[in-house]
Amino acid sequence: MAVRDYESRVYAGVLGKVIGVYMGRPFEGWTQEALENRWGRIEGYVHEDQNVPLVVPDDDITGTFTFVRALEDSGQYADTPASFFGETWLNYLVEGKTVLWWGGMGHSTEHTAYLRLKSGIPSPESGSIERNGPTVAQQIGAQIFIDAFGLVTPGKPELAARLARAAAGVSHDGEAVHAAVAVAAMVSAAFVEQDMDALLDLGVRFIPEKSLISKVHRDVRAWSAQDGDWRRTYERIEKRYGYQKFGGNCHVVPNHALMVLAWAYAPDDFYEAQAIVNTAGWDTDCNAGNVGCLMGVKVGLGRICERYDFRSPFADRVILPTSEGTRSMSDCLLEAQALSRTGRILLGWAPREAPKKDAYLHFEMPGALQGVMREEAPFSCRDRVQLKNVRGRSLLGKRSLQISFQTGPGTQARIARPVLPPIAQQGGYGIMGTPRIYSGMVVRTSGSGGKGATGAMLRLYVRVLKEEGREELLFSKSIALREDQSFQLRWKLPDTGGRPIQDLGMEITSSEPVEGKVFWDALWIQGAPELAFPLEVFRPVKGTVPGWISHYDLCRGCFPNEAEDLVRFGKNEGMGICVTGTRDWRDYVIEARLNVQLASRAGLLFRYQGLRRYLAVSKNQETLQLISQYHGEEVLDETPCRWGQEELHLVKAVLQGSKVQVFLDGEQVLTGKDTSLRCGGAGIFFEEGMLGVRDLKIGPS
Repeated sequence: MAVRDYESRVYAGVLGKVIGVYMGRPFEGWTQEALENRWGRIEGYVHEDQNVPLVVPDDDITGTFTFVRALEDSGQYADTPASFFGETWLNYLVEGKTVLWWGGMGHSTEHTAYLRLKSGIPSPESGSIERNGPTVAQQIGAQIFIDAFGLVTPGKPELAARLARAAAGVSHDGEAVHAAVAVAAMVSAAFVEQDMDALLDLGVRFIPEKSLISKVHRDVRAWSAQDGDWRRTYERIEKRYGYQKFGGNCHVVPNHALMVLAWAYAPDDFYEAQAIVNTAGWDTDCNAGNVGCLMGVKVGLGRICERYDFRSPFADRVILPTSEGTRSMSDCLLEAQALSRTGRILLGWAPREAPKKDAYLHFEMPGALQGVMREEAPFSCRDRVQLKNVRGRSLLGKRSLQISFQTGPGTQARIARPVLPPIAQQGGYGIMGTPRIYSGMVVRTSGSGGKGATGAMLRLYVRVLKEEGREELLFSKSIALREDQSFQLRWKLPDTGGRPIQDLGMEITSSEPVEGKVFWDALWIQGAPELAFPLEVFRPVKGTVPGWISHYDLCRGCFPNEAEDLVRFGKNEGMGICVTGTRDWRDYVIEARLNVQLASRAGLLFRYQGLRRYLAVSKNQETLQLISQYHGEEVLDETPCRWGQEELHLVKAVLQGSKVQVFLDGEQVLTGKDTSLRCGGAGIFFEEGMLGVRDLKIGPS
């Protein structure tokens, strides 16, 4: 079956998913009666009324865009083994901190499944009714994580169903898996089928006819045809399939019924489907996210905002906190690109060239802001910018970001894009992440001046997080803008003293009043970091180290009798980590002075891509080892090595292509080759004990 506008429709599906979650998140768990008493019909975002942020981390979003990475990570795509989907959970989840609601064994379905995986029980047994019982195994989670498997299988619902069944089986079983399979199949089919009745028919084709989810579909569709009023149909749903009929915290059956309700009553209207499914209540962010993804693919990018501006309030921003920080602060277009690449490989289609020579920001979809918003503080920046994605004015592609600005003496027109999740932000799920850019790396950008731009100056800046919540702006050189002339700006990011970069921005100023336009074409990130971390950067904030993925039970300074200061991290059971960096990092050097105290083993991590994908220099009681962990551990080289408990030793790893060299106190002691991991972040690890660290540095090899 031919698929039109694949990339555009994937982007629309991603937007629909995120819009639904953001819309329903502030009143998750409310009843229909409570919602209508408070707001009447839900017809837009109500986060401000609830005094909560719009852009928040949420399991619906993070799980959806993380668990599908099993296909690429396995390298087997359509043939990915069922057990590898469980491996993906173990790689990307930091226990108690990322992606899931960590509600405990037998209470949270996902936490229960994670504990099964952790104990060595593979998927799909980890999520089975036999292991976890019918109530726990049939909650909503499999459905909420599943849309991406439809987005990567356009027009192939049978493949979507097969992959969805394997992915859902990590944590769920029975009706929960049936619901997930139906959703994934419908999303896949929506790329080629525009009739909602046909999509709903197809959704249940891949699940047992006698299943409860199939019966829900038949009942809700029949009632909708008879009633002609969604509230009347809701009353029927509540009576037959309401929460009072099912055990657990959030059963899949009642919520799936509300999704069918929204699709039946708003088969071709994104706005109306969101209004219905959110006003109906129960697990609103989950239900609205699933409804929104299908509707986005079905109606297409151009119709999402035809009745309400869903997009500009969040400007594509998504927070994806996992064990690996490359996409911890992302945007809908970047996530859609990743899914589209996977989809093309799955279906055997020719790859599409990365937009604008693989630019980080390229704005090559209508309406895409890629996380860029105007800065409103300080007061001298307020109301100085309007942003709009426009066709044309690009030297490398088809679209650009139009920046309409006003500036003059004492004012600045600023826009910014976060590159690190806001650690201090409150929300229902934990936030941790690493910046996308670091000192020593190079940022290049290009664009052109528009009408009225002559006389203004443009420069880039980064916002650096300092101690105790303070911030500092660091600026590039300034360039003069000229109307109808292109510009390029290259900036090697300055030393931030090891502090993380929160935002990347652009500032336009002028010594005289100027009102004009700039067209931002693209931005690229290049090069290796040049970092030296003072001890004070490891001071935890809200249980994590800002700019680092961290998992530890203890963080402290030196003991009173020690001559040199250091920071100690400890883990009582299992492996703890403190890592930074992204998969943009390839060849580099990492070194630090280390003290291993009562740890079963500890050392440096590099080429880090998650908890089951990394290289390491590991010190145990008897040896120093070079290890490759790639969903299974391999020792690449080792040498006898004993340290005194109070000793500090300099350990250095040099990475060049597949070659790794390890130095101890200046002498080369280990070497090895690894072709599995060619990129990734770096840091330290420690198992069942403490590791002391100081003088940690990362730089070009």
